[in-house]
Amino acid sequence: MTADARPRAPYGMEYARIAVPDMAETIEFLRYHVGLQLEQHDDEYAYLRADIEHHCVELLHEPGRETSHTVAIGFSVESDEVLDDLRERVLAAGLEVLPLQDRMKGLCQRGFGVSDPNGLVVELFTEFQEYAEAPVIELRPLDLVHPFIATDKYDETLAFYTGVLGFLPSDYVGDGTVFLRAEDRYHHSLALQRNNEYYVAHLCFMMKSLDHVMRGRARALYKGVPIASDMVNHSASTSIAFYMFEPKHGPRYELCDGHRVFTPEEHETHRPRRMAVDPRNIDVWRAAADDWGRF
Repeated sequence: MTADARPRAPYGMEYARIAVPDMAETIEFLRYHVGLQLEQHDDEYAYLRADIEHHCVELLHEPGRETSHTVAIGFSVESDEVLDDLRERVLAAGLEVLPLQDRMKGLCQRGFGVSDPNGLVVELFTEFQEYAEAPVIELRPLDLVHPFIATDKYDETLAFYTGVLGFLPSDYVGDGTVFLRAEDRYHHSLALQRNNEYYVAHLCFMMKSLDHVMRGRARALYKGVPIASDMVNHSASTSIAFYMFEPKHGPRYELCDGHRVFTPEEHETHRPRRMAVDPRNIDVWRAAADDWGRF
């Protein structure tokens, strides 16, 4: 199928909106451990960015919380025509078209929101504001690549993201994990896992190099930040990564290098693989079929 013959998906992930109990602590965590730059904040919210896009993380200060909660994710859309088509698909599916968050309305040209089957708000918009230059920080991400969502409504959630929003499956692991790509052609701009509860499991940031991934890992070890999964060589996306997790600061943060990007031809013709439920189909460095312990 050609690009013109199929419904277009959103272009790529731009940000996550995360409610946290102590915004000042989370800002410092994201600055030191992820390499984000603080751009704007008051007592209620903060914007942090990785590259030229206006922000990749928005924090909401909710001091009554014990742990963080991801309330929304944002995806850019490549044109007004695609945005209008996405809106029509949402309405045709019987879903409510939501207004963008008020602050977000001033950071793009047009857009709307929609709740996925788990209640996670997905914001879709055109012409996200940019800075003229990337942050002058050596140890920083190049991009926010994807969220990974665990859900007890796996089938409904998969149908929403593929059937309504137009994401394309890149690979499956059994009947419980799927990697979905958007128009930026990353191997996945979204991943879903069948689970007995819903939560945003992690956010993936692509670093400048493997050296920078390892420097981030060294910082986590130095500060005693829990490493939830250490040095994974992903079989699906070909990236090498580690994951750190402090529940009060957000979901797991994955720092990776080498995430696969499809060519334009591969993007239109790729046939998703149906891989066995085996740890080696998540991490090629696993020793055997029963080696689940490092993930």
